[in-house]
Amino acid sequence: MNPQDFKSFWKSKYPEALPIGNELKSIYKKRWFRIHSLPESKRYAESETEYQIIFDRQNQLIKDVFGDEEIILLIGLYVNDLTNDNYKEIKEFSEFEKVETIELHKIRPEENEENFNLDIFIKRTNWKPNKRNEILKAIANDEIRMMLICPAKNRIINPYDGGLDIILETEEVKNSFKEKYTEWLSNHPKGL
Repeated sequence: MNPQDFKSFWKSKYPEALPIGNELKSIYKKRWFRIHSLPESKRYAESETEYQIIFDRQNQLIKDVFGDEEIILLIGLYVNDLTNDNYKEIKEFSEFEKVETIELHKIRPEENEENFNLDIFIKRTNWKPNKRNEILKAIANDEIRMMLICPAKNRIINPYDGGLDIILETEEVKNSFKEKYTEWLSNHPKGL
């Protein structure tokens, strides 16, 4: 999938949303659920044992949701991210292709300062469990943001510091995954 194909895919499957991970849960509420990466909804790991729990849970869920299908790794860099050393540490960043610059200050002027843009980059790959744990760790430590998208299944996983937001193709599919991963769900009434 090249950048133009990705733009077409996004516009056809997610027309109400920008490719901004933390916004998807409110736009696609019926298809969204969240799992927590650590027991008792603990937000941050404090030991290598806890990091291993994060890796085990996230790799299991990612593989279960995407299977062996090709996925897209998506990085959205805001103006202040362009000089952020955390993104430079992603070994494969040179293999990402720029899709577009979204001029957020024009789309949402009431929320964004002049010249506040979001650059979207993608990379095609397959998920291999435990091969990208350094990226999962950086996300868990709130050092970077990255979305995982499976165009073939119309599924998205948005890891964040604390867990994974999952957007599935239908509410029925979401409910079956929620049932399967019920022990990892939040006790919060809104699923947060």
